[in-house]
Amino acid sequence: MNLWRRTLLCSSAARSAASVFGSRAGAASAASVTVAIASLYDLSGPFDVYGAPSNMCTEFAVKELNAAGGLLSKQIVLKAYDCQSHINKGLQYAQQAALRNAVMAVGALTGAAREATRPVLRKYKVPYFYGSSYEGDACEQNIFCCNTEGNQQVVLLLEWSFKTLGNKLYYIASDYNAPRTFGAWNQVMAKREGGEALADDYYPLDVTDFTAAIAKIRAAKPDFIHSFLVSGSSTSFYRQWVAAGMLKKIPIISIILGGGQEHEILAPEEINGIYAVYNSFEELDTPRNKAWRAFLKRWVKVMHTSMARRSVDTIQSCCGAEAVNRANSFDRDAVMKAWGTGITWEGPGGKMVTDGATHHTTQECALSGSKTESGASLQPRNRSSRTVMGTGATSLPNLT
Repeated sequence: MNLWRRTLLCSSAARSAASVFGSRAGAASAASVTVAIASLYDLSGPFDVYGAPSNMCTEFAVKELNAAGGLLSKQIVLKAYDCQSHINKGLQYAQQAALRNAVMAVGALTGAAREATRPVLRKYKVPYFYGSSYEGDACEQNIFCCNTEGNQQVVLLLEWSFKTLGNKLYYIASDYNAPRTFGAWNQVMAKREGGEALADDYYPLDVTDFTAAIAKIRAAKPDFIHSFLVSGSSTSFYRQWVAAGMLKKIPIISIILGGGQEHEILAPEEINGIYAVYNSFEELDTPRNKAWRAFLKRWVKVMHTSMARRSVDTIQSCCGAEAVNRANSFDRDAVMKAWGTGITWEGPGGKMVTDGATHHTTQECALSGSKTESGASLQPRNRSSRTVMGTGATSLPNLT
């Protein structure tokens, strides 16, 4: 049997459960032969390039877990809602999912969508597993953050950049809460590393002309650029930066590049000289990552490399499942206590360990740079393991 499939199906989580049951849904699910998981990803609009692969990986997890017997001998029904890259849609569908007895919710990609969604899920006690890499501070008992957080990706990347690329950083980013929070991280890290953050330059999601921005960067003369541009803005900027002859002069770093398939859309010469940090890369040379890639390619007809990086969207369900198994209960409070015992999951990107105090995780991250000769791929350079915790928070408020 394939290594990845064996890991997924033979875990105690897959044998006994695949999700977390909220107290509202527990009674209804007990009398049913199926249980529902709500997927709240953006399947259309500017963020669909991130949401669609995430939803596909959630579908994959549900199919595999159903093949292994489902959730406590009940088959999983995945209720996929298209939040359309609109905050109000996420809020609306989160309430619909809760009222229709979803036992677990995943999705809501951006920080703004997450903040609109989580109070609704908390109200109805539907455990919320958040799989996006994000800025931090989602600190409450009903949310479980399964991906990387600010002090994991950005600290590793900026440590390396200030030591390797130079002392002067210029930050260009899309204008919403997560990029602005990472702008604060630039200031903190620049001070710690003896560098300087020259500017914070934010743009709406629909901006595609960066002529003025490039002129400002030229005038500032940074040693490197930190980019948190997302959606179509990112590819527009990278292409215009190369066309201006600047990529060979000033390199770019990012903790978001590749999540939207930019390294597949852009030509090799448009990406050579860009560096990124993630907790998983398709190119990681490990047995589990190779097994994951092979298994995923057999499951989907066309696999973008960003799907390999979305393995956390599969693993988040398995971590929740193990919490249920350890708790031997569908009760949300019992599940939260089990999460705090330190659940370990060995996935394609390395080891993930849950942290009970913050409902976050410890994960391994890899720093990678582009490689022109094999196309626009990202080749891992080094790895680091850091505890992911909500910034400025060491414990959870008692929100029920």
